[in-house]
Amino acid sequence: MGEAAEYVSIMEPRDAVAAEVARGLLESEGIPVVAQSYQVPWYNGIMTAAVGAWGRILVPAHLSSAAEEILAAYFAGGPGEELDAGEGPA
Repeated sequence: MGEAAEYVSIMEPRDAVAAEVARGLLESEGIPVVAQSYQVPWYNGIMTAAVGAWGRILVPAHLSSAAEEILAAYFAGGPGEELDAGEGPA
């Protein structure tokens, strides 16, 4: 039986939406991912306020560089970077 991969934290998303976006992006690229929440049931976000993040995103250590590049490229985009009318894929 093979050894289990070591997982490392590559991101601490601010909320559950950002965590799901990151998870979806990485899974679509074939990277195994774990979205681990810091939240405590019935405490309505108290851990986000205390820790400053919703939780963390973990990936296998040997894929961490690729995963960080994927997330950096996605989250670097911002409002106003959409295609203008008339621009589109060639």
